[in-house]
Amino acid sequence: MTTDPTKPENRIFVIREAERENLWFLGDLIQPIITTQMTEGRFQLALTRSKVGSEPPLHEHNGEDEIFYLLEGKISFWSADAAVTLGPGDCILMPKDVPHVFQVDPDSEAKWLVMSAPGGLDEFFRAVAIPADYAAPQAGWKMDEATEKRLADACDRFGITLIGPPGTRPQAI
Repeated sequence: MTTDPTKPENRIFVIREAERENLWFLGDLIQPIITTQMTEGRFQLALTRSKVGSEPPLHEHNGEDEIFYLLEGKISFWSADAAVTLGPGDCILMPKDVPHVFQVDPDSEAKWLVMSAPGGLDEFFRAVAIPADYAAPQAGWKMDEATEKRLADACDRFGITLIGPPGTRPQAI
């Protein structure tokens, strides 16, 4: 029997915690939950567990809005001339084409949902990440040349502009 993927009832997905993919993205654990493929490109949702003090490079998304919903810990966000620290239950929208960066609290890990619309961010994560051996941030992670190359290549492919290294704030550009 062939299932017709164009029928809405055939696009219902149940994603169990034990079945999630585990990826290490810049040392943080990313678990794609609702993928771009499942939503025909409209949306994606992933769970992130970040190490203490985790911070990506200053960047902007040229194709998708990014939404963060904090579950545990604290994260500071910088965008344009705005700065805010969020805790559990707080949410922030980072619109496309707006430079932004965030940093996890230096004293504790954080856990959050990251969503994007349209989808594609999960595919970006996979292009940079390596499979995780366990479901937690990668112990002892440090940036290396291979990761830098995967990150630069994925940014070019997925329309993400790197503006400055970790520690750079939007006001500094």
